[in-house]
Amino acid sequence: MIYFDQYEIVPAIIQNINGLVKGLCYMKKQSIEQTCQTSDHLQYVIKISLDCDSDSILIIVDSKNPFCHTGNYSCFNLQTSIKTNLSTLCEHIKSKMNTNSYTGYMQRNSQLVLTKIMEEYWELVAASENNKIYECSDLFVHILIYLNSIGLSLEDISNELNKRRWTLKTLIQYDNLCEVKQNEILIAITNSKYFNKTDQFAENELGIKIIRYSNRNLLIEGEIINQEKFSKYFPHDRYSKLSLLPCNPKDMIWLLASKRITHIITYDTIIENYPKISTRIHQIIDPTIYLALISRQEDIIEPDKWTNKNKPLIASEYICQLTKYFQDNSIDSDRYHLDELSGSSEAFLINTKKYLLADAIVHTGRTIQSNNLRIWNIIIPKGQIHIQINL
Repeated sequence: MIYFDQYEIVPAIIQNINGLVKGLCYMKKQSIEQTCQTSDHLQYVIKISLDCDSDSILIIVDSKNPFCHTGNYSCFNLQTSIKTNLSTLCEHIKSKMNTNSYTGYMQRNSQLVLTKIMEEYWELVAASENNKIYECSDLFVHILIYLNSIGLSLEDISNELNKRRWTLKTLIQYDNLCEVKQNEILIAITNSKYFNKTDQFAENELGIKIIRYSNRNLLIEGEIINQEKFSKYFPHDRYSKLSLLPCNPKDMIWLLASKRITHIITYDTIIENYPKISTRIHQIIDPTIYLALISRQEDIIEPDKWTNKNKPLIASEYICQLTKYFQDNSIDSDRYHLDELSGSSEAFLINTKKYLLADAIVHTGRTIQSNNLRIWNIIIPKGQIHIQINL
């Protein structure tokens, strides 16, 4: 029931579906259904609701027609509502759905948008502090494009978040859940290249002998051979069991972040290439390897001639270190394109001409020599790469 004032009038706020206020009206019973008839700027009513005292109305409308008597869309033209602006941006992107534009093509190919979001994620991870806003904007826009491509709206996301009641109390409860004390030491160790070096690190520095079995036996065991070294990093009162989990080094960070494991043993070149979620407790230098940018012998590399219209493709396993290297050498990120790879980046120089450079960890250099490649520049020299254990 609506309570009208002594003049049989009730105030009504007119708001569009994205939250932008179009105007304020003072309505009589007869005028509630007749607003904007005179100007022909009809507003299609979606929902009418009352305030807590039932003496004011909120009318949600879905219309691109102007509302103000001046011909403006809204009587309040200086609104800066975040939700409204984002929804307007989302609607603008959606309006390009059936065009031949980039956003149109992407909105018609939802799986392609997901691959682009993965690329934008890596650009955000690797971005300098000065470029975080730029890269966050790129990532966010592609999420909006994806929502459009699968028929979801920001309103759907907002409703879901409201349903979860994402409050500080919930965050504290989640944090406490993650911090449940474990009595098992579960260390992720590498099962691929250079595993002999990380195994030696575990034995010499941590007092853990790693026992690997032959053939198809996947069992890996850890034997504590030096209690003094072991206790330095793993207190007796905290842990009672030691287990080892072999995995790809590039899977270690998310396993640690999600509390699946307690520690990781790997190279700092891996750890520094991901979000900084771990704490180093011990490290040593590996003096035998370095990180380099590699090219074909015959190629001339001239960064001064790179532009945003002829960006070279670079195959990169170490995207954060490479981005920092280019930044330190005043090579802007809009003048090259990094393709994030999980391994064998040198092969992208050998089997196709699309890529101009690739980064790689170099030990003996035999692979480079055997494939007519060369070191173009060193990103991290010998003596600056470490094996470490993090928690």
